[in-house]
Amino acid sequence: MRLIIVSTLAGVILAGCNQQTEADLAVCKSDLTKSQSEAAAAKAAQAIADQKVTALQQEAASLSAQVTQLQSAAALASAEAAKAEAAPEKKFVRPATKKSVTAASQPPPPSNQPPAAPLTPEERRRSKF
Repeated sequence: MRLIIVSTLAGVILAGCNQQTEADLAVCKSDLTKSQSEAAAAKAAQAIADQKVTALQQEAASLSAQVTQLQSAAALASAEAAKAEAAPEKKFVRPATKKSVTAASQPPPPSNQPPAAPLTPEERRRSKF
């Protein structure tokens, strides 16, 4: 009889352990699924971040090339300015042409504004002083 009681008791304990094990296994599977989905999301975010890094590196290289071009253009311009300052000044006088002479002798075209209003008697008295 003892053997039957011990066997039954062992069976009950094993059945309880089996149920607990199945519950633990279900929790572990759930955690594993959650971790796998988080890992997939992290990989996708990493891929997007890598693409952004690549784009920014290309933009930085392009901007660096532009800076180099602008620096060389600035150096060339300053060299030309120094060369121009070092060269003796030459005055170039343009000969007068008929067009410039006739344009200078002609009166300016009439404006579209009406003539000024005549002064009032009071304004005339004030302007005499």
